[in-house]
This record gives sequence, structure tokens and C-alpha cells, in this order.
Amino acid sequence: MPSLRAALIACLFALTGAAQAATPATPAAAVPKPVVAAPTESQAAFDARMQWWREARFGLFVHWGLYSAAAGRWNGEPVKGSAEWIQRNAHVPTGEYARQMLPLFKPKPGFAREWAKLAKQAGAKYLVFTSKHHEGFALHDSAVSDFDAKDATGRDLVREIVEAARAEGLKVGLYHSVIDWHHPAYPYRDFARLEHPLPHPLEKAGDKEDPGYAERANLKQYQDFLHAQVRELIEHYGPIDVLWWDYSNPGAEGETWRAQELMATVRKRQPGIVMNNRLYRSLGYDDPQGSLQWFDRAHGDFTTPEQAIPARGVTGVDWEACMTMNGTWGYSALDTHWKSTRELVRDLVDTASKGGNLLLNIGPMADGSVPQASVERLREIGAWLRRNGDSIYATSANPLGDVAWGRITRKRTADGERLYLHVFERPAGGELRIDAPGAWRARLLDGGAALRARRDGAALAIALPETLADSIDTVIELAPEKS
Repeated sequence: MPSLRAALIACLFALTGAAQAATPATPAAAVPKPVVAAPTESQAAFDARMQWWREARFGLFVHWGLYSAAAGRWNGEPVKGSAEWIQRNAHVPTGEYARQMLPLFKPKPGFAREWAKLAKQAGAKYLVFTSKHHEGFALHDSAVSDFDAKDATGRDLVREIVEAARAEGLKVGLYHSVIDWHHPAYPYRDFARLEHPLPHPLEKAGDKEDPGYAERANLKQYQDFLHAQVRELIEHYGPIDVLWWDYSNPGAEGETWRAQELMATVRKRQPGIVMNNRLYRSLGYDDPQGSLQWFDRAHGDFTTPEQAIPARGVTGVDWEACMTMNGTWGYSALDTHWKSTRELVRDLVDTASKGGNLLLNIGPMADGSVPQASVERLREIGAWLRRNGDSIYATSANPLGDVAWGRITRKRTADGERLYLHVFERPAGGELRIDAPGAWRARLLDGGAALRARRDGAALAIALPETLADSIDTVIELAPEKS
């Protein structure tokens, strides 16, 4: 017999739903930006904490969870949308999702070492992986949930991945979803009035399909659970270098998650950690330049344009473009639209030339195996970086303006400034012309062959070989001519 309180709450939900049906959603633009106290950390301390991250320029992202076993299909049928959202896109109730997916998730021995070695071979300097995605399945041994890897597989998969990454000299990051479709208290319907509501597999369902919601939904209980799992992650696995939050929208952000308390807890335990800003609104996935108007360092250390590189970079803001190799983050056997190594290397170069990092994603299969197409591309990127890494690592944005033939990066060294000219296409005249005052010497970065550089008025002209040495990106290093 339901309690009187539950019956009254259910009645209120029904009345509210009827009212909402006649009222337009609250536009995202009308939701005021959360007001948060400015960070007390000095600029010098912030710069010191961010130094390794800024110098890294290239990281490997890993999306892996129960959704990896679905591989883009539900009950044998293809499901549109990104593979890691399959529970929501196929509208699968929590119990049914767990019943079907848990038996299929069988990580093979040594998968974590394979990931770490592949990241190292690719030239990535840090590895960020999903400790828990929106489906709610935690890869660590959680004391506050049995929907975790330890209960499902008998293994603490976070520990395996963290230790493997450290063994390869990589910095370690945890992606952690602040929404959880599995947790009974997750109050997704409470935010249905927003232009961008919080997602859930049953978000369009009613009481018949999701009975007991009014009794279960409890934001405070859900916050307590979120904080408890985050404490487990930051307390039990040694130094964590990055915490990559996801997922907030205008009106469901910040103190919806008790964000300031959560960030303070993390920083107290992990004072050197770097965190993104997705505890707050993450507008601009399709227009990353537009999302930058919302950046506030009190919300996080860096911002994260998704699936796009800001056209002009982000002056004065640390940013990281996260991108896939095909069209999905989680593994899908159906998505074979792989980007070429040429496109991926040029994305890395483009990002570095605008002062950002590239976090490039792989979606392993349910046993942890990385799709061969991803392996091949990462190894080819690594081969290019072994020849040309000086033009990417520890560089800053192009100081000279756009060029038609490629991109430019800059590095400050003990011997003076270096400019790296990334030549994608050979100009018709066989010369590069840039507005760089002073005398410079030029050489191919790969192999060191000298190139002729001359002044032509205000321009510096560099003669190119008849054939570019690298069809993806031939890099020329410019160093000041010693007097």
C-alpha cells in the first residue's frame, strides 16, 4: 500500500505534468549563469599546476562500459545515436539493461596494459578513461553501489587501468558522469521543464512505465551518492592528474551537484589535479566558439569543445578539443566511417596551433580490445610525432596569423624562440612567406636538411623542396640566426 505522502507526490507530479504540457520550456539562454566566488589560487600557482597539461598537447580518451557490449545494437536491431547512449536511445529500463549487458561484459586479462602501451606508442602524454558513464556502471570497487565492476567481474578495473598507465609514464585522468541512469534517486523528471532536460532512458515515459518515481527521486540522496563515489575515486587510487566531469545543462548545473563542495573535496585530497568545467553548463558542442562566453575559472581549469576545434582558439583560456576517430565515443560495430590518419594528425596540429590540447577517443570492445582501425591510426600518429613531436609538445599558439598552406606553432627555448611551419599543401611558387622580422635559419624538422631563407622586404621567404617530404604535414623549424 503506497504511503499517503507518496500518493500526494504522485498527484502533484500528474498536475505539474499537465501544466507543463501547456507551458513552453524554459529557454537555456534565459537561465542565468551561476554566480560563484572567484578562485583564491594565485595566477602563478595556477600556471604551475597547469604546466604539464599545457605542455602535453595530446591525450588519449577511452569510453568503455557496459554499452561496449551492445556494440550499437539493441535486441539485434541497430540503434541511432552514439553507442554509449544506447540505453537512453533505445529507452531501456534499468533492470532490463543490466540483465542483458552484465553477462556480456568480460574484460580480458591484460587489456589495461594494451591500452597504456598503445597510448605511449601514439605519443599521448595522458590517458583519460570513463570511471563511470551515464549508464551508471562504475569501473571501480564501490562501497555505495553493487552496480560496479568488482561485483560484476570480481576485478577493480579502475585500479588496473591506473596502474598500467602509470607504468608507461602517462598522466592519469578519470572521466566521471554526474548523471546516473541506474541510481533510483536520480531526479531526471524534476528538470523536465528545461530547454535541455537531464537525459534518462525513460524521460518520455509516464508513471505506468516508471512506477514509484515520486517515492524514489531525491536530489539530496543522489548528491550524497555522487559525492561518495567521487571520494572513493580520489582516495583509493593514488595521485589522479585529471578529473573530467560530464554532464550539465543550464538549470541543471553547479549546485544541482553541490559543485563547489565537490570541487573542494577533490582539491583537498588531490591538490595538483586539473579539472574541466562540466560541473557547469557545457554549451557549444556544435559551436565551441559560442560556449566560451560561459567560461569561468571558478567552474574549472579548462573548457572542452566537443567534436570541433574553435576557429580562432581561445585567447587566455585553457581548452581541450575532445574528438572521436569515427562518429561515436563508445564501441559500435556499425560505425566504420573512420577518419584518416592524415585528418587526425592535422586535427592535432590545428589544435596545437591555436593553443589547445587534443583528447582523441577510442572505444574498446566489451573485452577491452581496441578496434584495429583505431590501433593502426594511433600507431601512425605516433610515428609522425616521433619525427615531429618538437613542433607539438610544449608549444603555444601561432603568433603570426593564418596562412593558406598549413599551420604554425611556436616554442620558447633556452636558445630562443622556435617557429614551426606545418606545410599541408605546397604553394604554387614553391616558397613560404611569413611576416617574421629578423634573421632566421630554416631546416626540415625531420632529418634536419637546411632550407634557404631570405628576406623579401617585410616578409621572410623560405624555399621548399620540389616534393614535400611528408604528405600529411612537412614541418619546417625556424630558429633565430646567431650573430
